[in-house]
Amino acid sequence: MKLLIAATLFSSIAMAHESDHNCSLELHDDLLVQRADVQLLRSDTPLWRISDQGQLWINNQAVDTDADTAVLLQKYQAGLRDNAEQTVTLVADAVSMASEALTRVMAQFEVDNGEAQANIDRALNKMRTNLDQILLRSDNSIRINGSKLAGIDNGFDDEMSKAIEESVAEITGNALMLVGKAMSSGEGNFEQRMEAFGKKMEQFGEELEADMNARGDQLEARGQQICSSLQQLDGLEAQIQAKVPAMQKFDLIQVSDRKDETASDTASSAE
Repeated sequence: MKLLIAATLFSSIAMAHESDHNCSLELHDDLLVQRADVQLLRSDTPLWRISDQGQLWINNQAVDTDADTAVLLQKYQAGLRDNAEQTVTLVADAVSMASEALTRVMAQFEVDNGEAQANIDRALNKMRTNLDQILLRSDNSIRINGSKLAGIDNGFDDEMSKAIEESVAEITGNALMLVGKAMSSGEGNFEQRMEAFGKKMEQFGEELEADMNARGDQLEARGQQICSSLQQLDGLEAQIQAKVPAMQKFDLIQVSDRKDETASDTASSAE
């Protein structure tokens, strides 16, 4: 199941296009998206600010630009704004999908162990807490705290794995109990009851997999749309940097060719 999209946020805000390109928004500082402007912040001090009309400030100093550059800046901030909104929504949907999948499995196998459920809830809540440190959304703004990515609690993976392992143990035990019930009660003889039980479990597994795969494919498609948009923004960014050299040190968008990466990795392995 493709429900690891949210987890990628702990290392970088990235969406990979499965065919030819890998694109990412490399944030070491904080991106603040407001109704009237987009800002790149370091310790809450603006490194640059671009208004929705394409006006530019660097280190709180207005920068004179020609009309063509203002158009590029307006498109650039609009693209960053749109991608920030899409990323926040995508991450929330991915977390919701992960939570629902675990809940459905535990309900199907009648896991009512409060401790097992509490462990899962604790791990999921920790994921949400970590994400809330990075992605903050209000009615008037979106803030992506790239400066906090490195400080995210890396113990989440271990805690989530432990919670899932404990839940699997509970599910296995409950599955054996359900098998026992199927053997001793129900319509038909022993073989018929076991066959009916097997079909029920198989149907549940197929339905869950189909549902999660369908939703995962939708999430992936949305991620690819974000990637395509970032590719276009990378071109705008390069044009802006050519016209405003002071913007070159703020290279937020990275687009690389997968073939080039593969060749580079192969060469490194050979060495």
